[in-house]
Amino acid sequence: MRKISLFTLAVILLAACQQNFKKGDKGLEYKIISNGNGPKIKVGQFMQLQIAQYINNGKSDSLLNDSRTAGSPIIEPFDSTSVPPEYFKILSQVKKNDSLVIRLIVDSMFAQNPGSMPPFIKKGYHFITTVKVVNIFNTRDQADSANVAEMKIKQVKDSIESIKILAQDDKTLQDFFKKKNIKATKTPLGAYVEMVQPGTGAIIDTSVVVKVNYTGRTMDGKMFDSNTDSSKGHVEPLIVNLTNDMSLGTSVIKGWTDGLKTINKGTKAKFYIPSPLAYGKQKIGEDIDANSILVFDIEVLDVLNKEQARAEVEAKKMERKLKQQRYMDSIKKAMPDTSKRIK
Repeated sequence: MRKISLFTLAVILLAACQQNFKKGDKGLEYKIISNGNGPKIKVGQFMQLQIAQYINNGKSDSLLNDSRTAGSPIIEPFDSTSVPPEYFKILSQVKKNDSLVIRLIVDSMFAQNPGSMPPFIKKGYHFITTVKVVNIFNTRDQADSANVAEMKIKQVKDSIESIKILAQDDKTLQDFFKKKNIKATKTPLGAYVEMVQPGTGAIIDTSVVVKVNYTGRTMDGKMFDSNTDSSKGHVEPLIVNLTNDMSLGTSVIKGWTDGLKTINKGTKAKFYIPSPLAYGKQKIGEDIDANSILVFDIEVLDVLNKEQARAEVEAKKMERKLKQQRYMDSIKKAMPDTSKRIK
């Protein structure tokens, strides 16, 4: 949760403050800031909306989510089956370019289950939704075309943002290497490889599958995963698939692929992976925050061609099947024999 600071949303709220809220159904209150001159939306049309939701404590607003930052505008059909009735009644009054503020006191939201109210929300707060009607489409084809166009725009924005973050992460890593006196080689996409023990043979490429031991840590040294530490529950080599045959093993983050293609069998190395080549804006579990640089200890145990990899995968499947069968057999043995009845 973060403090709201979007200029567009601020303008909407400023305009809304100058109007009185109207009463809707089921405790909803709403204001429409009319900027459109066209007809009101009709059943069967499609809405392209920008939506933000936040909590108001009477003094300040805390943003919960916003489609402007989370991705593309939302496109939804306008009909009474896909839109809750209380919201349908309000949305039926809007036109293209209109803005809408809907609020609901949180006491009503959690009336049925008060214990589910998050600790940062208190009774008397308001849950507020702001809506901007970006466009209204008559047909699904028009809506789908707009959705495709928005996705392309998002891809460009994401690419530009990734380039910016990659440059920031690179500066962070360069400073870290200098401070720790680490010699690391930059890979084509922007990860770094610190050689611990050189390997032998051909450099890994996209025609092979590799067996790897690894331990992953955050930049501050906190371990989040490992296949050599029994506390993580999977102490066995990881089969990493670099080919285009998806059946031959596990695909991995770009930073791994980038680093692996610079080393060979027997290599022990550290991979320093900028966040755009790892999990980017995603938060993974409790240990990996969004936009985290990750560090991996890597050991390449073996390099397999496709035939060897396929045999390895089949052997693993058979091993899992046998383990499952042994488990089922043990359960059956532990169950009472109901076939012998007392006469």
